[in-house]
Amino acid sequence: MNRLLMFAILFSLCFPVMGQTFVIITMNAEIDALHSNQVKMLYRGRISNINGLPTRLMDLPRESDYRKHFYQQLLNKTPNQMAAIWARQSFSGNAVAPIEIKDESQTVIVNWLRNNANGIAYVPEHLLPEDAYVIYKLTE
Repeated sequence: MNRLLMFAILFSLCFPVMGQTFVIITMNAEIDALHSNQVKMLYRGRISNINGLPTRLMDLPRESDYRKHFYQQLLNKTPNQMAAIWARQSFSGNAVAPIEIKDESQTVIVNWLRNNANGIAYVPEHLLPEDAYVIYKLTE
């Protein structure tokens, strides 16, 4: 029984972001809540306007486990697959790739959103800033 308990503890420490709830947020109250298909289209570069407002997407750092799990949950894609999708969209002129921030701290995320009027970001629910508007909640 002790081995089983020890295994469970070690497993939970090795995979802290599995089953993570993510929220799609903005600081702009004019951006309405989104449906699942809109979020998927937004993060595939298929749409770039919401309610007639041009949007900018923020991306967590490339090495972030949260980034990896967000794209896996939302689109069933790896970060490398997402990079390829965005490269195609950017090269064709259809979309602008998300801006990658330097670290995933709440301070950096909030500053980016405040400096990008129609900015949209995804964050783990526990990093949700209190003054942000949740426009979508992604649960596993």
